[in-house]
Amino acid sequence: MSAERKPHDDDSLLALPLRWATTWVLRYPKAVVGMALLLAAAAICLSVCQMQFHTSRLDLLNPNSGYNQRWLAYLKEFGSDDDAVVVVQTDDPAVLEGAIDEAASEILRREDLFHSLFYKNDVGKIRGKALHFLSLEDLEKLDRYTAQGEPIVQGDWNQLQLQRMFNPGASRPQNVSPGSAAAFLEPLADSLCAALADPPRYQSPWPTQGLAAEQLKKLSPSYLMTDDGKMGLLLVRFHGQHNGMSPGSEAIDELRVILREVSQRHPHVELGLTGMPILENDEMRASQADMMQASVLSLVGVACLFVAGFGGLRHPLIAVLTLLIALAWSFGYLTLAVGHLNLLSVSFGAILIGLGIDFGVHYIARYLLIRGECADCGEALRQTAGSIGPGVVTGGVTTAIAFCTATLTHFTGVAELGLIAGGGVILCVVAAVLVLPALLFLSDQHRAADATPTPLPIDMAMRPLLGMPRLALGIACVATVLLGAGMVHLRYDHNLLNLQPVRLESVDLERQILTKSDRSVWFALSVARSPEELLARKAQFDQLDCVESTEQIVELTPPPSEEKSRLITRIGSRLTALPPRAATIEMTSPTNLSLQLSALRANLFSALGDTPLVQKLALAERLLRQRPSPETAQLLASHQMRIANDLLERFRLLQTVANPESPVSDDIPSELRDRFVGANGRHLLRVYAKGDIWDMEHLRHFVQSLETVDPQVTGHPVQSYYASRQMQQSYLHAALYSLLAVAIVLMLDFRSVRSSLLSLLPMVLGMVQTFGVLGLFGIPLNPANMIVLPLILGIGIDDGVHVVHDFRRQAGRYRLGGSTAMAVVITSLTTMVGFGMMIFAKHQGLRSLGQVLTIGVFFCLLNSLLVLPALLSLISARRERKNSDLPAAADPVASLTEETVSVMPEPAAPAALQGTPPRRVRAKEEIVAQKPDDEPASSPATLPMIAPPFDAAPAASPGADGSVVVRRKIIVRRRAA
Repeated sequence: MSAERKPHDDDSLLALPLRWATTWVLRYPKAVVGMALLLAAAAICLSVCQMQFHTSRLDLLNPNSGYNQRWLAYLKEFGSDDDAVVVVQTDDPAVLEGAIDEAASEILRREDLFHSLFYKNDVGKIRGKALHFLSLEDLEKLDRYTAQGEPIVQGDWNQLQLQRMFNPGASRPQNVSPGSAAAFLEPLADSLCAALADPPRYQSPWPTQGLAAEQLKKLSPSYLMTDDGKMGLLLVRFHGQHNGMSPGSEAIDELRVILREVSQRHPHVELGLTGMPILENDEMRASQADMMQASVLSLVGVACLFVAGFGGLRHPLIAVLTLLIALAWSFGYLTLAVGHLNLLSVSFGAILIGLGIDFGVHYIARYLLIRGECADCGEALRQTAGSIGPGVVTGGVTTAIAFCTATLTHFTGVAELGLIAGGGVILCVVAAVLVLPALLFLSDQHRAADATPTPLPIDMAMRPLLGMPRLALGIACVATVLLGAGMVHLRYDHNLLNLQPVRLESVDLERQILTKSDRSVWFALSVARSPEELLARKAQFDQLDCVESTEQIVELTPPPSEEKSRLITRIGSRLTALPPRAATIEMTSPTNLSLQLSALRANLFSALGDTPLVQKLALAERLLRQRPSPETAQLLASHQMRIANDLLERFRLLQTVANPESPVSDDIPSELRDRFVGANGRHLLRVYAKGDIWDMEHLRHFVQSLETVDPQVTGHPVQSYYASRQMQQSYLHAALYSLLAVAIVLMLDFRSVRSSLLSLLPMVLGMVQTFGVLGLFGIPLNPANMIVLPLILGIGIDDGVHVVHDFRRQAGRYRLGGSTAMAVVITSLTTMVGFGMMIFAKHQGLRSLGQVLTIGVFFCLLNSLLVLPALLSLISARRERKNSDLPAAADPVASLTEETVSVMPEPAAPAALQGTPPRRVRAKEEIVAQKPDDEPASSPATLPMIAPPFDAAPAASPGADGSVVVRRKIIVRRRAA
């Protein structure tokens, strides 16, 4: 006879209340089931009507945390829309602009889906006011220059004759110092030498206007491109991108259709999508597809396990129905307690399915074993409640506490998940101890005991190993030490890109943008109250070694200046009458020019010495003599006209940018202004990181460096850095809190330090072994797989609690009970199959989640089936040896218990019963049980009533109602503890 067939009541405080509860349920089973279904329907209706979905990552963060308050302040000022990035790539830069323009025009046609398209820097209004970007000193120089060129504009083009230009005093009646003459003559000499070179080339002698030209270059229309001109970017925003579980899906789908059509018309151009909205949407869709695939595979696998484990479909279906009722209750509970689901708590359903079914499996496994020995279904359920019920309740409460302690953390997503999952686990326990007995009673009350399926005898397979407990423990210790050594290689991966599906377009394009340009979809944000504050901050950011570049539009609207406006007005007035073309300039004689240069060189040499200008004049003289005079004269004439046309074009350019009105923000295109100017007039500075912003070390250095300049800096990098750290710390703190709370609950249940510690052993060893394997195989912890750590913790504790309760129910040498072994195996395997199917997911986060949970539950299973039973076997053997050395105590007088059982007469039955049909037999027995060493001697020992076999002839007498009263006295000696 197995150990489970020689029972010894566990003295849990929960045993008797659970028997009473089951007795009450069995009186009104239909009412209990009806009420449960009615509550489930009401909970579903409540959830459908009132429950919301919060799909923003912002909903995961604590709104009271400092870093999140910065982000909320930014959103209040600038809105919550992020840019989707259209990436256009080609090896032929000549066709890139055409593809960009065509893609932009197609996007602009769908104003119902897209807005704020930005792909070209085109600030035409501000370009007309470009002179306002020059300093006052540069404007004064330009004013003097246009004043000197005013006679030329009015018609005296002969001032540009080379002989007159190399004689500054001739065009300037005032005295000209050698130093100031040198500043004017040196670029002129360079220009002349270039014109006389072989081959001749043109070099402008007008460097003073380069100040305006450089500024105009920045204000000229230009596409958003990488430096090599092979990648262009278009930034676009979506209407209504925050609605639904996959925000922006309709717009993203339409945008991809547009890009495919454009790509077909440009076969040598590749178009793709990235950006934060795309990354988040792709991640959500990939995870949903992978979860659907995993759900189908796990459903098939779990169904096969149930059928194999329980030997039929009826009892597994009852367990599943009970779980569905509990899930419905849980939806109603979360609607009332929280009111919404977020990106983390949406996984509570999978967690409850993985954990909630365990309670039903343990209950049914024990019930089937007792039902095979007890003819009465109700009595079997009462015995089940008293024996396995405390383990179910304790395991459920400890698991719920493990989740609920997460509410003590500061990460809102983890706290809400803990509150929802913890309450859901409690509801699963309530359903298992109240609804499940009612369903089993309604299903089995009219069925014979021998019609009950027999679970797999898993305990028989374990006995050869458990027969050598010391060897099993030795192997377990060595394996734990070897595997635990891998913990030194365990790391935490904060990089969110590493969670995305492999070869996902949006992720690959983001990496390409990081390597080919100074842009990223991730950038830090600094908000300033004034342009002056922003520019001062920009200068400080630019000095940091971790900053690649900064971006802002404050420099497009410099502060107004009356002095600048006055100078610009004067400059513009001189250029109002520009001729359509330059007039013909008098020919310059090479001989006369050579003499002019010789005299000028001599004067400058005597005044300044052998300067570079003197040497350039000497070079020009030699070049003039190298060619025949007619050819040189033609070169000089051509050069004079090129100088004149160059000056005329520069004056025309100045005329187009000489608007005296100061630039204002309304001059900036709205698609650009909306990105950098807030609702209350605050100004935004984007800061791009140098290096890989997705690497945690680079990210940490980047964020901390920026905070030295602006403590209120925000943006996705800052949010990700602090949120990832806070999430990691929240899980660690939740684990510590839960262990403390679980230890208290175990002490209340077992009232024994040793039993409490023993029940924690599979979980502790399983965690060490799991972390070691993760380190050895290079599987990092990350924000995705950390979610399942409470699940592993709950399963490990639950298995340990049931094994220790099984130990405390037995007298004598401990052997792992058949129902306990089968329940532990089935619950662990269903969880491993259910979540293990995620290993085949394309989403790397879900894949790692499946890997971590499968490994963790596997080790908890091994420790629960081998290590803990082996240790308990040694403890029970020691207890037997200790008890055998004590004198037997006097047989106490036990109280008589009386109940009615159904008995099938057998050949060995008393003569009074042989040949009679089955009748009710009232068995009256005296039962006293031997106490284990670790139980208080003062607590009475009782056993569940089991109808005794008629292996001896008890006293039998007919009752008044025709039943037979069988009396037999059983003497069981109790030894002192």
